[in-house]
Amino acid sequence: MLVAPSNAPAGWVKAGQACQRLQLQATADGLKTSFVNQTVEEPGQRAQLQSLLGLGDQRPILVLRIERGAALPQSLRRPVSQVLKRAPA
Repeated sequence: MLVAPSNAPAGWVKAGQACQRLQLQATADGLKTSFVNQTVEEPGQRAQLQSLLGLGDQRPILVLRIERGAALPQSLRRPVSQVLKRAPA
C-alpha cells in the first residue's frame, strides 16, 4: 500500500512517483503487479482502512498486489509511422 502524508495534490504526486518506481523495480525483478484499489476508492472503506492501520491523517492512495507469474503476451502496437507524422522541415 502506498500512503500519502495528507489528501493533497503534492501527496498524490509523491505516491504516483513511488508507484512508478515500485512497478519498474518489480518488473526488473521479474515480478508482476496489479492494482487492488477498491478499498481506497470508496470513502467509507478508506476511512476503515486508515483506522485499522492507525494511519491518522495519512491517506492510503494505492494498493498493489505484487507476485510472481507466468509471462504474458505483449499488447499489440501499431507501427510508429502510423501514429506520428513528421512536419516538413
